[in-house]
Amino acid sequence: MLSQSFVQEVLPTLFRVQSERPNPDQKQQVQKERQGKDLYSLIVDQQMIKAIEIIETFKEEDHGSIYKKHIVNYVIQIKTDYFDYTIPKRYSEFEKLHEQLHSQLKTMPKFPQKTLIQTNSRKIIAQRQALLQQFLQHLLQNLDHTMYIFLEFLNIKEQFQKGGFDQNVKLYHFSKEENALRDLVDTSPKKIQPKNEPEQMIIHYLIKLNEKIDERGKIFQKMEKYCFGKIQQVSSTMLKVLFTGDDERELKGIIQALSIQNNDIQSHISCIMGFQFFRKVLEYDYNPNAEQALKQFGEISIKQFKKIMIQSHICGQQKLCKQDALILLHKYINQNQLKDQMIKYLIDDNECLQEYEQFLKTHVNKNIDEVKVTIESTENLQEPLQTKSNSSENSILEQEATIEQLYEISQMNLNWKLVQEFDNHLMYHLSGQYVKTVHPLICSIERAITIFTDLKIQWFHGMIQKDVLEEYDQFRSLIVEYYVWEDKSTFKKMAFVSEQEIQKIDDFLYQITIIPSTKPLPANYKIKCDQKGQKMSLMFLKKITDNSAEAIVYQNIMDKTFRTALTPVILKEIPWFNHTITKLKALL
Repeated sequence: MLSQSFVQEVLPTLFRVQSERPNPDQKQQVQKERQGKDLYSLIVDQQMIKAIEIIETFKEEDHGSIYKKHIVNYVIQIKTDYFDYTIPKRYSEFEKLHEQLHSQLKTMPKFPQKTLIQTNSRKIIAQRQALLQQFLQHLLQNLDHTMYIFLEFLNIKEQFQKGGFDQNVKLYHFSKEENALRDLVDTSPKKIQPKNEPEQMIIHYLIKLNEKIDERGKIFQKMEKYCFGKIQQVSSTMLKVLFTGDDERELKGIIQALSIQNNDIQSHISCIMGFQFFRKVLEYDYNPNAEQALKQFGEISIKQFKKIMIQSHICGQQKLCKQDALILLHKYINQNQLKDQMIKYLIDDNECLQEYEQFLKTHVNKNIDEVKVTIESTENLQEPLQTKSNSSENSILEQEATIEQLYEISQMNLNWKLVQEFDNHLMYHLSGQYVKTVHPLICSIERAITIFTDLKIQWFHGMIQKDVLEEYDQFRSLIVEYYVWEDKSTFKKMAFVSEQEIQKIDDFLYQITIIPSTKPLPANYKIKCDQKGQKMSLMFLKKITDNSAEAIVYQNIMDKTFRTALTPVILKEIPWFNHTITKLKALL
């Protein structure tokens, strides 16, 4: 029967049907072309190309021509919203582009013509460069959806596709030695050696995350417990390894660890703990050096970030990692200042996009810190350092450090984070840099002033020493203070030279200011102390009754080293606050 049905008339139909079957390679090619057009449309609509300029020229040997020895390359620099890059182009390539676009544009600037005598003299090259620059500027000014061939000429699609939409990394630079483009950016740093114990532990935990997939939830918990208080000692390079992994060690980072999706309970726990840890690394609540972490986070390309498959963590009814995932997504978008079209490309899921828009309306427009109230209630962890505000408070917090700025902060109703409380004495902080303490005092206002100036060294439990270098009058003096703290079983000292002033506002209120002085550190203190630091204090001493008062102290910890030393106190890793209050009460 088969032999009878297989007649000559059937053959053309059979082969025609087979030839019309979609070729997988052809399908991929069509998909790539469609994606390329979509990308070109995005570039034109969003006006992503901000500047284009021929920045230099160089010659290379011409082995194919008998008329000239060298070919001239014109190096074009293209600046976009998301990265800058350079490409070399020859005159012949410019000429071909000019011919292709000549019929599309009504007006065209003068184009450099070929010379009768083929020459690459400096004069000819300079003249051509000027005219070619005008040509490029004209095309950029008139760029529309009919000129995708110009974008192809700029090789911009390859730049976006290879680097994602990374705003901070220059993806390509030109190599004169090889007369070609080299990708100088390696998304997975290589040959990285840990320089201290926290960095060694980062590698250790990443190895565990890679080896023990079923125990990732527990490993993330251990990482959180170990890292906070030490994460500020991790370099930016090692943070990048933490986020995206290390190819040389064949280690995957947090992003890859969060991309694994299973329905078992262990995977859900891993997901929750992983997003929680990732979020905290980027927040001043837990990392005083969060600015560096955020910068490295922003340098993750969109292509890498999409590996998390963020939509799978956000969409759905019972997603315990949803809020953390939304916060993480918002931080990435905010750090890279992605525009609407880029956000759609990043999320690429309508339900997830709606969830994110709702998140913005509900939380971010008020204050993203409010989101964490619910999150923190489910975490059995220590109180963290406060997240840097993204509200109007930022304009105040980011001002130049002055006593006026500190006074303005003291008058604002800011979201101070309660750190510790001991016998009605309170300690707060803001962004890990500003510290506020409130002290109810059973003594007269005069005694309170003495305790907070002359007797301060007696109740700081040996952590602070103080000397008066020069006394201008009974209300104003030049002082030097040096703080002592333990760092890896060794004691370090930091000295502060300050001007202290006592002002009487009225019978019920005194104000004490301590501001950094420009005077150098005396020689004998240089021997005692490791380095000189800066801090600023503003104290309000209020008279409640004849035998009671209240002191409110605001400090701007300007020096990063000293801020790092105070981090264990703010994280409650050491009971310093309790000891100082005990000493203070003994003086009352």
